[in-house]
Amino acid sequence: MVAKNDMELAYKNWKKWQLVFEHQGEASENPLLAKANLFKEFMAEYSVSRTIRAGQHDLFREMLGSDQVNLAVKLNDESGCGLDMLDDELRSDFGTIGGKRGLRSVLSKVMAFLAPHSFVAWDQYARIGLNIKLGYSKSYVPSTYAEYLAGVNLLLKGDMREQLVKIAQGNYPTTYSSQNERFHRRVLDVHLMRIGGRWK
Repeated sequence: MVAKNDMELAYKNWKKWQLVFEHQGEASENPLLAKANLFKEFMAEYSVSRTIRAGQHDLFREMLGSDQVNLAVKLNDESGCGLDMLDDELRSDFGTIGGKRGLRSVLSKVMAFLAPHSFVAWDQYARIGLNIKLGYSKSYVPSTYAEYLAGVNLLLKGDMREQLVKIAQGNYPTTYSSQNERFHRRVLDVHLMRIGGRWK
């Protein structure tokens, strides 16, 4: 069951990052990509700086906001395939271990912040939680972000959605967050991390 604490943690997170979540202009102008200090805070809070090649953090942020990457197109691809393509495009220049390790974690978190109505973060604990909910082995690792997102979207139907709506009712941080499953996805992310062992 979705717990009240799941909603409360998601609520605090939304309020803290509200300017990012609710930015409605170009992706490149979102404060997360436009402000180096905010991106640095985001990387620290979400432990993703280590997933980007050392010394390349600012360049990575700038690349995400550039026309070369065309992040808006990837954000509009709600299947998650655009994120997988972006991971392939940027891995050799920004991935660790000489470009062999992918950027799925950081890219998913960026996209979940820029388009909270469509994406959720790829996280080891949330992945375990998703596996538990779907009845898979805890150690199962989806081969793509798109596969992971499809599993999350499956949960957002039926009983899980009813739980999320019930727990969020009267607790939405803002009117914007209450639309298009935005806040529900944040609560679900916290819920999956919790049952996946994040705070044990």
